[in-house]
Amino acid sequence: MAASREILTLYKSLLRELRVVYGKGVLRDSPPYQHVRRQFRDHTVTGERLCRSKVELEHLARTYLCYLRSVKEHEELHAQYKGAGERSVESAANLVGLTVPKNPFENDK
Repeated sequence: MAASREILTLYKSLLRELRVVYGKGVLRDSPPYQHVRRQFRDHTVTGERLCRSKVELEHLARTYLCYLRSVKEHEELHAQYKGAGERSVESAANLVGLTVPKNPFENDK
């Protein structure tokens, strides 16, 4: 019973990540959604139906979930740190959480 609950949680997590990628309305028509749904339905009775063990199919699903999450995180990081042309020294320091000391000779001019 616990294994089927874990599989159900994995299935829901995969669909949630696909919903983030494709949006709610277009999700059902997307090939990845149909493939994931078909694979989980084909292997609900037994994991050995297509000469694959349950562990292998679960590993494949977890790997795909990890891939989807990693792509989402990569896009977020890319949007946050993407290059916007040449940065000033101050903006580059602020980007990594540092501050540039004030120049004491600046007031003498």
